[in-house]
Amino acid sequence: MVKDMKKKISSKNTKVYEKNLVKAYLVRNGFSKSEIFRILNSKATRRKCYTKLDFYQGLVLNSQCRRSYRFLLKQKICSLPHPRTLAKWIGKFQCTTGIQLSMLQLLKQKSLFFEKESDRNVSLIFDEMDIKRSYSYDSRNKIVLFPSKHVQVVILRGISCSYKQPIYWDFDKSMTKQRLFSIIKEVESCGLRVRGIVCDLGNHGLISELKLFKQYSFSNPVDSKRNVYFFPDAVHLIRLLRNHVLDKGVFLPKDSYNSHRRSNPNNDPSDYVLLSKDDFKQVLNKDASELKMVHKVTNFHLEVSGQSRQRTKYAVQLFSHSVAKCMEHLFKEKKVQAEALQTIDSWFDVMNSRRKFAKKKVACALGIHEGLQMECLRKMERLVNNWIFKDTNRELPFEKGLKMSLKSTFALYDELKLEGMDYLLTSKLNQDCVESLFFQIRFIGGSNPKPDSFDCLNRLRVLVTSKNPGLLDLIDEYDVDQIDEHQVNLTGGQKVDIIGEHQLDTIGEHQLDTIDEHQAVQTDELQMEHTDEQQLDHEQQVDHIVAHHVDQIEENQVEKIDIYQVDQDEIVSQTIFEDNDFEVDNCCIDTDEASHLSYSGEQGLSYVCGFIARKLNKKFPFLGSQEMTDSSSKWVAVLSYGGLYYPSAEFFQVCKKFDKEFLQFHGETLSNCYDPIGTFSKKLSCVFPSWDKEIIYLFSKTRFFIRLKHLNKELNVTATSNESRSKKQIANHL
Repeated sequence: MVKDMKKKISSKNTKVYEKNLVKAYLVRNGFSKSEIFRILNSKATRRKCYTKLDFYQGLVLNSQCRRSYRFLLKQKICSLPHPRTLAKWIGKFQCTTGIQLSMLQLLKQKSLFFEKESDRNVSLIFDEMDIKRSYSYDSRNKIVLFPSKHVQVVILRGISCSYKQPIYWDFDKSMTKQRLFSIIKEVESCGLRVRGIVCDLGNHGLISELKLFKQYSFSNPVDSKRNVYFFPDAVHLIRLLRNHVLDKGVFLPKDSYNSHRRSNPNNDPSDYVLLSKDDFKQVLNKDASELKMVHKVTNFHLEVSGQSRQRTKYAVQLFSHSVAKCMEHLFKEKKVQAEALQTIDSWFDVMNSRRKFAKKKVACALGIHEGLQMECLRKMERLVNNWIFKDTNRELPFEKGLKMSLKSTFALYDELKLEGMDYLLTSKLNQDCVESLFFQIRFIGGSNPKPDSFDCLNRLRVLVTSKNPGLLDLIDEYDVDQIDEHQVNLTGGQKVDIIGEHQLDTIGEHQLDTIDEHQAVQTDELQMEHTDEQQLDHEQQVDHIVAHHVDQIEENQVEKIDIYQVDQDEIVSQTIFEDNDFEVDNCCIDTDEASHLSYSGEQGLSYVCGFIARKLNKKFPFLGSQEMTDSSSKWVAVLSYGGLYYPSAEFFQVCKKFDKEFLQFHGETLSNCYDPIGTFSKKLSCVFPSWDKEIIYLFSKTRFFIRLKHLNKELNVTATSNESRSKKQIANHL
């Protein structure tokens, strides 16, 4: 007994017991597993180990506010992965354009747990967002992204369940019938049922292809017995209605609305009254005291212009219940106008219901007060059929959109009611979720609210993975180590020192200051080793492209090939470097060939050659030095404070040949082949076999990004000149 007691007492004095006590205390106080591991093993390892939960929490916090996330890291308030660590972790999630099959796979898994069959009903909501037109390079996928004006995004949203997911995005791709049908087929293959599509009236091509102005639905491409209904966005419709009322005015019939349009009031206005901006001005002028009857509405609502016209709030406040009652109360003769405003207000409340029960009966979910809500919609339908806008003899497109929206709502509600649904939240049939996604894409960029195509893809990757961590479970287990200071970051447009050293700082100011983190390519990519099947296919494409270019060289540049194949006796000079047994190619000595560069171009090229010589100085010292010679570049001598490198004459001559090959390979812009940097490097290696691949690759990469920056500068100049020209044209007409 005494021995057992002594064993228990001695065991409590061990380090293991103390460690377990600390661990239990940390668990009780809410520390995560990774934090406990780092506290208990602070001296045993320097590596930071994070759990999946840490990454999920970090992704969500970083996507909400990047500044706050960095503040938490800096103050060490909680243990979270660095943003670059998060970027590395989600980097394997391929955010490519087109239909997102991985997200549809998640939805398919989720659909297995639906309790009701009606939970499978979904709508497709799509819209476009303007983006910055610029060239960019995706170093992860090794492709050039060419300038695009807009990005098309499609969101899948549940009608009875509260789930929504972007399932498609692409650049400069307008929605067509073929593209829409392919998306519907993919969604239907996941066990979901597409019941409607939502967009604004700007998709003229799609509306024309589907003949939606003549009908309000089309047959489902998977099941012809089911219809897919078209819902023009009610939010856009009320803004368009406000614009036409304020700009033109609308004639309203004096007596009860008939089912069909009568004579044109522009010719005989005796049976009509006009609703225009003047009616609202009269209300505001009479209600001009400090204590107002309609305190939300001001003259700004009537004079709204520019981007303010995109604010739905101003249109809803103008066509509100309070304005209608105030107009009827102050002006008894404006009863018809007030009744029309009340009808519009009730229609929008029904078409924008967001919860099952609301303060206003008409704002509840459609079906809760079915009789009242249906009467509001039918009254709006009669109003649209009878009003006529001033100085207009035809039906406006937004009027057709209103009619289609009402008919689609009636038809879809009847079908869902037969399937057992008690109510319908009509806000799930507008574009608010797409507009919210666009706002998040702009917001995540901080001071860069208009991203280019590459930044747009990266921001979509962050937003999608932060809201759907299950996507990362589809990726193989990814072991995250601490990230180097120069690691590539894919979540924003911050600058990165991809090369380092003193001369990069100068190049950052004069040549390569627009190389972002996503344009950095690690030097281990020089080996071009690909293991998976997809990368092997790309490698074969690269070999084919290189072989094609080499064939062109053999056919079209016979004289040039002869220079490369001269006998040893005809070589003017040849330099052999004993340090690394590197042999300079014979062609670099041929200085008689006419240069394709101007004087300034040659000086700029000598600067780039000096940068390459400095970068590879330890391994290839023969490329250049800091000592000036008679053949050294005068521009580098003028620019240098003593730290810049002067390329050797042999290296400068061969770089001129490299540059000529670059112009032939890329043309006036950039090649759209896979891995243009690696492909061009392989081509140069075939033409200049005696030059080391690392030298060739660094030249290819540097020259590629110089061209990228030059093209973006030209785009900015063109955009600025076009903007100035448009302003002058507008000024001439004022």
